[in-house]
Amino acid sequence: KFRDGYLISTGEPKKHYIDEAVRHVLMRQGVLGIKVKIMLAHDPEGRMGPKIQLPDNVIVHEPKEDVPVMQPADQGMGEPAYEG
Repeated sequence: KFRDGYLISTGEPKKHYIDEAVRHVLMRQGVLGIKVKIMLAHDPEGRMGPKIQLPDNVIVHEPKEDVPVMQPADQGMGEPAYEG
């Protein structure tokens, strides 16, 4: 077995990104099977690979500027509400 790199194996992206081939060779001692899976690279134009981006591709945006939070004016919270 030989494995190298990142290979998705489940879900909808597998249908678009994985190219798979299986061949069987009949020999005197039995059958030899070869299975190859190749993950295609993303191609925005869709010529050499899938046009659809992987769903786990995360884009991090710059944070917005913080707006200072204004403290509410003192509304007499320290006084009892009912005197009786």
